[in-house]
Amino acid sequence: MQAIAEKPGRLVLHPAWIAFAALALAIPIAALMFRQTVAPDLPVLVELPRFSLVDEQGRAFGHDDMLGRVWIADFVFTSCADACPRLQSKMKKLQDRLIPPEQGGAISLLSISVDPERDTPEKLKEYAEIFGARRGLWRYLTGPQQEVERTVVKGFHTAMAKLPRPDSDPHMEAFDIMHGERLVLVDRMGRIRGFYDADDQDRLIRDARSLTAGGRG
Repeated sequence: MQAIAEKPGRLVLHPAWIAFAALALAIPIAALMFRQTVAPDLPVLVELPRFSLVDEQGRAFGHDDMLGRVWIADFVFTSCADACPRLQSKMKKLQDRLIPPEQGGAISLLSISVDPERDTPEKLKEYAEIFGARRGLWRYLTGPQQEVERTVVKGFHTAMAKLPRPDSDPHMEAFDIMHGERLVLVDRMGRIRGFYDADDQDRLIRDARSLTAGGRG
């Protein structure tokens, strides 16, 4: 039997989480420093590896399905009561700012569950409806735990971890789910081009548009 922390979306300064996040975010931080000191345009930070997940419709979704579009990705889970709803609301604001050609496929949104053991496609579909996700424009992904971890951490270079709570009932498995809250910008060739604070929407939209077919990226 599993129990979730009262506020699973809250990030706490657990020593293991700090070490884990530092390792997972090492490449993004270094790449952003490089961007600020060397390249005036968006640098290619890292290429996404091949992965195999499923979307909210239960359909297979992998690396090749991202090609040809610019993507803005976040990382959430449906039972999160704090950070994730805020992120999803900000993703909805991004969706509302996309002009019709972009809504047709030039720029898309992607939310990947960091609690795949409980976030089934059916649950993600309900979650998408709550936040007004437009079908075909905003996709949700889940899959086997190991594949999700590999995709999120090694692919998107975003920290995620399920950590046991030291103060929990020894007869129950209680845990906190930790995850990064940065949004990730991916270009039409499946390459990460930036990491953004969810409140920095003007810069994110501008950079995303620069990577579309009519842009320079």
